[in-house]
Amino acid sequence: MRVLRWFGRLLIPLAVAAALVVDGRIDRTPSAEAAIEELGTLTQIEVPSPSALTSSWFCPVVGMRAMMPGFGETASELVLTNMTETSVSVSVELRGRTAGRQFVTADVAPLSTGVVNISDHARDEIIGALVEATSGGLAVTRRFTSPLGMDEARCSSVLAPSWYVPVGDTQADALGVIAIMNPLPRDAIVDLAFATDAEFGPFVVPALTGVVVPAWSTVAVNVGEHARRRDVVAASVHARTGRIAVDSFVSYDGSVGRRGFAAELGSVSLSENWLVPLAGIDNTTHVTLRVFNPSDEVAQIAARVKVAGSDGDRVALAVASHDVLEVTVESPSGRAPGLDALFAPPGAPFGISVAGQNGVPFVVWAETLIGSAARPLADIPAASDPADDAAEASAGSSVTVVAQTGETSDDASDDAAPAVGAPGDASSSGDPSGEFESVAAETPPPVLTAQSGLATVPGIGRMRKRWLVVVPAEAGAETFLTIMRDPSPLGGDAAEAPDGAAADGRVLVGTLGGETVAAVDVPASGVVTHRLASGSTRLVVSDVPFGALLWQSRTNGSGLSVAHPMGW
Repeated sequence: MRVLRWFGRLLIPLAVAAALVVDGRIDRTPSAEAAIEELGTLTQIEVPSPSALTSSWFCPVVGMRAMMPGFGETASELVLTNMTETSVSVSVELRGRTAGRQFVTADVAPLSTGVVNISDHARDEIIGALVEATSGGLAVTRRFTSPLGMDEARCSSVLAPSWYVPVGDTQADALGVIAIMNPLPRDAIVDLAFATDAEFGPFVVPALTGVVVPAWSTVAVNVGEHARRRDVVAASVHARTGRIAVDSFVSYDGSVGRRGFAAELGSVSLSENWLVPLAGIDNTTHVTLRVFNPSDEVAQIAARVKVAGSDGDRVALAVASHDVLEVTVESPSGRAPGLDALFAPPGAPFGISVAGQNGVPFVVWAETLIGSAARPLADIPAASDPADDAAEASAGSSVTVVAQTGETSDDASDDAAPAVGAPGDASSSGDPSGEFESVAAETPPPVLTAQSGLATVPGIGRMRKRWLVVVPAEAGAETFLTIMRDPSPLGGDAAEAPDGAAADGRVLVGTLGGETVAAVDVPASGVVTHRLASGSTRLVVSDVPFGALLWQSRTNGSGLSVAHPMGW
């Protein structure tokens, strides 16, 4: 018996050792490339297929009533886009911390867009929403209007444990708010960490470690109360338990010159390659590019300006672990060159391509200030430019030139263009074919105008062949779609010309029903703009991957909006 007893005891450590060996083999860490690819596959925010049984969207904030004193009374709308050929029943569950849960139902007609005015249904301090539909093919976006400006923001089709948030700065005239939504029936435990210009490595605040986000609710964090008077701030939001969705809100109150309001869904994924399609700049426009590295290794990056089929200025930078870096984008007449500046030609659309050089993923976004908001504290002499003089002379307001050449418009449709496949059709693969002429460019070139405005410009971490663009109705507004291509690893399956170079691509712009209204030729490495009618919704497809951002401004007041289209 004693022999058997000792034999049994000997088996216990052997079994533990064998389990450790097997566990190590199963949990072996994949390569960095495979991990990034898997993350991108799981966290892409896109419209559910029309063949899906349901559509679910998570909107961290759909309404705020003096959520923070700096925003003022902010009106908001939910914009529901039905991409299917049948009517869709939509349930909107509004969730406020004091008013509890409230339900609103709506029917959205086939191939159309409906609007739910949140102010008509709830007036809580901060309101989130869970939007569900009885079929796939539903896209949900938001529109905010405050005394400081306007902006559009996507809702999220995914929940994730980690989000990366552009904040901007926390100077005296700035307000930055991070809104964290927990739509699940159990509390979420969340940690926030900041990257700033004043700290080396992550800046962790004890009060924001282990934050409880109650079930069915949204919690707002005023960043300025924890990271005061910083020039550049970014944040990582990680859920120890549960899954969350995160928004970012930024405003400048105009007390020192800059004025505006911006809203944007946080970034749920990292990438080694980013595109940032931008409007043209002049002496009244201030653009900054920000790169956030939330990893434990230094990120080596190269940022390059892309203009009309050619490369422009380039800068190589190293972003330390858990750090954020700011790069100023200037016209050549703006300021002297430096390591932290990129030059872009004035008065023409351009884009910035940011590529990693050592396999470390990161997050990219930009901030645009125009009109009276530009350069509030700096007195920088600038050489006079004819294009700037002409712009300043028009209408007595600040003017940001969006396109000088190659701009096209929905109004100049091409009858010979093939139809854009509707989302539910077999022809919706995004592969336009056939011979047709390009839409003629407008003369004189259009401009995007506003007296003042602020926009958080999200980077595009993955080019696609198909985008959905929802254009809210705005009286007296100019609206443009900025389209960018880049034959880098970001667009891996880009077409090639016979000589081995990347080929130019043609982008079709169509209605939800699949009718083509315009065709736009896009250089293999460059940026063009396309004018859109206010209140329209467009499908944008091509046989080559591309990136796009929607720009809108009020011509007779303050307000600049930049929206990220949705993949479908």
